[in-house]
Order: sequence, then C-alpha cells, then structure tokens
Amino acid sequence: MKYLVKFTLILLVTINLFAQNNESEVKTQLNKLIELSKAKNYEKASLLIAYNGDDKERINKDNFDPSKKDELEKVKRIAKKISALIDLSSKYEITNFLIDKSNPEINIVEITFTSGTQNLVTQFSFIKTEKGYLLTNMN
Repeated sequence: MKYLVKFTLILLVTINLFAQNNESEVKTQLNKLIELSKAKNYEKASLLIAYNGDDKERINKDNFDPSKKDELEKVKRIAKKISALIDLSSKYEITNFLIDKSNPEINIVEITFTSGTQNLVTQFSFIKTEKGYLLTNMN
C-alpha cells in the first residue's frame, strides 16, 4: 500500500510537470504566430499552422507549405484574422490553458482581447505533431 501511494504521487507530479511543459511550448508557439502575423510574414507563419486541405494524409500532421500558392493563401487568411484581433484591441492577454478532454493531443489557449469595455475571448487550438505544436483551429 505504501508503494502504491508513492507511485501515485510520483505519477501525479510527472503528469503535472508534463502539462506545464506543454503549456509553455504551446504559448511560445502562439506568441510566435502572433508576431509573424503582425509582421505579415506568412511564409514563416505557415510553419506554425496545421495543414487542413484536400490531402487527407497531411491533415493535422503537417504544416502548410509556403511554396504552394493555395496553401499560402489559407495562411494569409488566418494570419490576417489574428492581426485584425490584435489591431482592434487595446490589449490582450492569455487567460486560460486547457487540454481537450475528447482529444488530449489538442491544447487550447484562451486569449481575451480587450477594446474599451468590451472583451472578446478567442480560443486557439494547437495539436501536437512531429513538427511540434501547430495551430489547428481558432474561434
């Protein structure tokens, strides 16, 4: 019984440290994506966004390819949306970090964008891939 308690405590500490590491890595990716979006550096931003086109083999496993015009256009749309949120806000801050219960590979960062007295909470979902965490959705 004593060993079971120790094992459980060690397991909980390990899980907590792993979750904190994920959170830090995901927030770093989000901050890079925000900066690249503001700078209109769509080629580099494409490396941080999960592919979601016709090629089923690549969906949520690969990033967009900046050398393909149609894929770069999708990246531009996403980056412009991020830039618009920043431009319309007097400030923004990360207010929450969640792991999707239905898919633990999805990490969600909530940002509250503030303009005057209005707040808009937007969720940025990142998926763990071989290339690191990539943005898979924002709403």
